[in-house]
Amino acid sequence: ALVNMGFWDPMSAQWYKYSLPPMGISSWTRIRLGWIEPSKILTVRPDKTTEVVLGPLEAGESRTLVVRIPISTTTYYLIENRQPIGYDRYLPGKGVLIMYADDTAPECLDGKAPVRLMNADPEVSLLRGAAFDLGGKDTFVDEKNRLKIQLLKKIGQSYRIRVSPYAKPR
Repeated sequence: ALVNMGFWDPMSAQWYKYSLPPMGISSWTRIRLGWIEPSKILTVRPDKTTEVVLGPLEAGESRTLVVRIPISTTTYYLIENRQPIGYDRYLPGKGVLIMYADDTAPECLDGKAPVRLMNADPEVSLLRGAAFDLGGKDTFVDEKNRLKIQLLKKIGQSYRIRVSPYAKPR
């Protein structure tokens, strides 16, 4: 599980550093447990351009805490904002996490996983650099599913993000 979610969810790794308490729980886990109000999950279509302000997941106060982008009837992306507040102060970093979820995968087995982080910085081991942030690692592209996710602006601890169709440059 550590190769799928790293130190971003205690269901993957119990703690980032042995001397610290566990980190907060990802949106994927919170949704499974029924701990996120459905009205705070914004579902957007990958073939339409949508901009949204995404508040910190741990604070729980913002109008939108999670963006869900369906790819098929069983696969989707989740986008969440993790900031060093509450239990999330024990994370390996901060910024926007993008997860690919597959509801047909019951567990991490044979290279499949029910949820997997997209890694903003593969040069950093164990997904410690997985968070996207402004200033270099602010765009995620899935060419196969023609999807682009871009961080536009930071507003306090929130991010304005754009989800749009991706067209490969010629």
